[in-house]
Parts: sequence; C-alpha cells; structure tokens
Amino acid sequence: MKSKKLASVLTAVGLGLALASAPASAVIQFFFPTTTFEDNDLDFVFDNDGSNTISVGDRIVSVLEFGQTTGIFAGQGPTPIGPQELTGVIDITVVACPAGSPPGISCYAASGATGVLSGFAANTVAVLWTDATPDLEVINATCGTRANCLALAGLGGTDGSTVFLTAGFFGDTNDYLFSTGVVPTITGIQAAGATTIVGSLNFGLDVGINNTGQALGNISCVPFCGPGGDGFVRINGSGSLLGGLGLPDFTQWTARSDNDASVNPLAVPEPASVALIGLALAGLGAVRRRNRTAG
Repeated sequence: MKSKKLASVLTAVGLGLALASAPASAVIQFFFPTTTFEDNDLDFVFDNDGSNTISVGDRIVSVLEFGQTTGIFAGQGPTPIGPQELTGVIDITVVACPAGSPPGISCYAASGATGVLSGFAANTVAVLWTDATPDLEVINATCGTRANCLALAGLGGTDGSTVFLTAGFFGDTNDYLFSTGVVPTITGIQAAGATTIVGSLNFGLDVGINNTGQALGNISCVPFCGPGGDGFVRINGSGSLLGGLGLPDFTQWTARSDNDASVNPLAVPEPASVALIGLALAGLGAVRRRNRTAG
C-alpha cells in the first residue's frame, strides 16, 4: 500500500514539473544558466571613403541565419532551431576607438538614421526575427541580392516575420563591439576562402525589445567591458569574419561570418508554469487526503 501511495505522489509531482519545464517556445530551445545561439552570416562593407579598407565612417550590414542553440553542460544541445526559422540583421558603423584602446582594433557603433535599422530605437545594432515559413538561405548568398536577403530575414515586415529581440547600445557603459586582426584590404577579404578567418569580432550589448519568452539576466563582459559599469551586459559573444571567395556578386556581399551569441535566461517559471506546479501540488494534496480517508 505504501509503495502505491508513493507512486501516486511521484506521478502527481512529476507530471507538474515535467510540464513546467517544457520549452516556452517550439522554435527556440533555451538552456539554463547560459544559452548560446550559433549562426551563419553574409556581410557587406559600404566603403564610403573608397580606401579599400574598413575605416572610420564605413558601414557593415549583415544578414544572420541561426541554426541551433547549445548550453554549457553535457546534454544541453546542440538543438536545431525549427521548424520555424530565427534570422537577423546587423547594421554598424566604424567609429574612432576610445583613447587608450589597444592598437590594431576597429570599433563600431549603431548606424542609426543612416542605416537599414533606422525604424527601430536609436542605437539598435541588431534585430532578430522568427518566421513560420523558413525562406532565408545565406550559404553562398543563395538568398540573392542584399535587398532580397534583408527582406527574407524579416526587415520591412514583408515575409510574415515577428520581432524576437533587439540588441544595441541602450545606456549600459559596459557595452562594446570591436574587431581585431582584419585583413588590410577589402579586396583581400573578398579573395580569401570561405573558411579562411580574416578577422575576429567581440561584442557585449544591451537588450531592447525582448519577445523571447524568457527574462534575460546579466552575463559577464570580462575582459572586454567598456569603462565603468558593473561588469555585466545582457548579451555577449564573439565570432570570425570569413573570406568572400565564391560569393556570386561583390556589389551585393563582401564576406561571410560565423558568430556565437550568449544570453542567461533566468530560472523563473512563467505564469503558466507556476500554474502547472500548483496543479501538481494540488494533486499531491488530493493523494494525501485520499490516503487519510482510506486509513
């Protein structure tokens, strides 16, 4: 009899906890304490001064396609993103680095009113969208022209996409975005192979719009934190700028890149999850009452 009572209790509690821990979204699998998003990108450099280098005043526009998420512990992914897709657009401008910055780095800010993300809040660097109809393919610029790829990624709201998250410089003094070791000339980047690393990128940004279904906590920006602040940002990551060899049209795309971005979802149940836990506890109470009656 005792084993039957125990089985009933475990069933009630287990059902509630299993449902409470189910993913909030069928599209994105989050892992606690850290979730990393992995992507493939297409990049275009607007060489505004015609110098054939990535220099102050130049813009870089990227189209992102995310393939999977992973956690930091064994068994936490990699989990493919699907059946819907997660895509994004970045628009940044090269700016002068702060005094005292290490030599050989390029610093970036949001492109603002001059960029393709001008419809979003000031200082937005990146916008991510989910789309119920997967239609973007960035590998070798299969998505076509820059305008077409941007539209398929969600820009302009023409393909049914929904904003998932925005990231940028929204007041946190720790925020940063810079590259190092970039090949000296744009033509040199274009001539490098698709798997050749022609530069590295590091970033730590704040979150503006958050439609992820998750409360996002602080994540360390050490050792790259901007001056002042508490040593934390909301999203951080790094990646590699890759060569453009094989891209069909250098008037549309300059290079490829591969970046990983991480967030810390807070382990706080959503209201629906709290209700499910309550149902589990109610079931536990019912089992106890039934057992007292039977006794």
